[in-house]
Amino acid sequence: MSIAKLARRVVRALTPYQSARRIGGNGHVWLNANEAPRATPFSVESSKFNRYPECQPAQVVDGYAAYAGVNADQVLVSRGADEAIELLIRTFCEAGEDQILICPPTYGMYAISAETCGVGIVEQPLTADR
Repeated sequence: MSIAKLARRVVRALTPYQSARRIGGNGHVWLNANEAPRATPFSVESSKFNRYPECQPAQVVDGYAAYAGVNADQVLVSRGADEAIELLIRTFCEAGEDQILICPPTYGMYAISAETCGVGIVEQPLTADR
């Protein structure tokens, strides 16, 4: 028996995600890849690779809140965009009732998370005047 047969029908019916680079295109800025246009240098403390990160690290939450000019309780720290998108849809959308709006070209995980959670998708492509 294949483990895939144990997955929910909606998950089995999903179209597999393909990264923006795999789909094709050209240029240096990939809006649908959810990438920053420039890389900034950083260092990593490897002695902590065996530990889960703190869920909402106060230093990160407070720093981003100050940067964005919002209250700390308005900041969600996640381990990447995929997790944040999934959390927001699962938290605020009712399966079979709610819809999300996406404006292609956009990051593909919005649609994948919505489909996985049984949430509708409304597409509004960008036009030259918007």
